[in-house]
Amino acid sequence: MVAEDTVFTVLYDKFMFWSIIVGIFTFGWLFLAILRYRDGVEPDTTHIDHIEVGSFPVDRHNTAVETLFYVLPTIIIAWLLVLALSSNTAVWVIPDEAEAHDMKIYGKQWFWEFEYADSLTWEDDPSVTGIDVDWSGTTLVINAGSSGAVNAAYDNVDKNGVVALDQLTGMGTEEVVIQTRELAIVEVTDAEGAILHTWMHIPEGHIFSSALSEDMILPCDEDVVFEMHSKPSDDSNPNYIGVQHSFWLPEWGVKEDLVPGLEGGTYMTIMADDPGTFPIRCAEYCGNQHSMMYGQVKIVAAEGTDCSVDTGVKKTSDDGTSGGSSGGGY
Repeated sequence: MVAEDTVFTVLYDKFMFWSIIVGIFTFGWLFLAILRYRDGVEPDTTHIDHIEVGSFPVDRHNTAVETLFYVLPTIIIAWLLVLALSSNTAVWVIPDEAEAHDMKIYGKQWFWEFEYADSLTWEDDPSVTGIDVDWSGTTLVINAGSSGAVNAAYDNVDKNGVVALDQLTGMGTEEVVIQTRELAIVEVTDAEGAILHTWMHIPEGHIFSSALSEDMILPCDEDVVFEMHSKPSDDSNPNYIGVQHSFWLPEWGVKEDLVPGLEGGTYMTIMADDPGTFPIRCAEYCGNQHSMMYGQVKIVAAEGTDCSVDTGVKKTSDDGTSGGSSGGGY
């Protein structure tokens, strides 16, 4: 199920536009009739036939107006029907696996787990922070320029440490081989320890959990396909296969059920447009702590890219980042 917000936003805008047009015409005609034929106003009978007993009334009509009354509403309704049916088809189109970022979502009582079927390497926008991190092989390189950064802390399995940055050039290097099959994080900080820039490599198979207050991190401007399963919190009871959950992303206006015992799982897909942090909710009552079944999704730019491509409507995230409203195509 495609969760690209532009499909629903554009559809809503068009329905709302034509609803306003029809409403203006309908209520305009209503108020005109109320004012013209209100009590106390003598009607104009100049063009009204005075029918006498035994005479047949004169046949009067306006072919153009009568045709317009039938044709115009038919065209509007047919067009809106096409829009609705085409969007209904679009939401069930699953992008090709090779062209999308694949995720597995597990709903448990009462938390979410986010497993990465594809790896993701991302960092904060260098054009905004003024800092660039490169850790692609045997050397970690940090170029902080004049950003005021002092240190860069790195963590990758058993390899962790702090790189002191040269205060004249803003450069820092460390001979350390990255283990690409493990989570790797670099955080560049200032003299007070505030994080100025983050770089992260999330390997295939890595799992984040909302139970540990970990966010699901997704790339912007790329189709993301979710394969979703409901699982028990533990395997102590082999007869218990979990409960029904519903993975809900309110900012994209989509949700899909996670069905216990359904081996193939259910699918949903989105394309995020803007960076930021957005809520995740469970839209299906799943037990006593259903209200605690929440999490967050963080939208970031994959390494070497940014989120400048306008793929849809701007969103205001939980962390306050936002953009102006902009329409998008299908």
